[in-house]
Amino acid sequence: MSHSCNDNSCSEGHHHDQSDACNCCCHRQCDCGCHNKEKYSDQLIELADEAWMEILKEKIKAEILKKSGDHLTQMAQLVNEANHRRWQDKIDERKNAENFEDKLSELLFKQQK
Repeated sequence: MSHSCNDNSCSEGHHHDQSDACNCCCHRQCDCGCHNKEKYSDQLIELADEAWMEILKEKIKAEILKKSGDHLTQMAQLVNEANHRRWQDKIDERKNAENFEDKLSELLFKQQK
């Protein structure tokens, strides 16, 4: 038997009111009061798969660093330098625009006197 948040019965055959907490095993691990679609053992297996992939990812990173670490360091330095210049150019451009606006305001203010 399927169950939705609005259903007043559970797969165990228990009938309960929305205000009445159901204590049957199908509701014990569910945060919203609905049935868990997965068994707890399936959730643990999924968690183990995720952990395995995380460890594998860390091992892959370590291998990449062994083989290409120096090259990646040089690449990171190059990207960092280019990014720094790009931001410096943006800052300089903004300063130039502000200087232009200041000078233009001064000129317009002088003309109004």
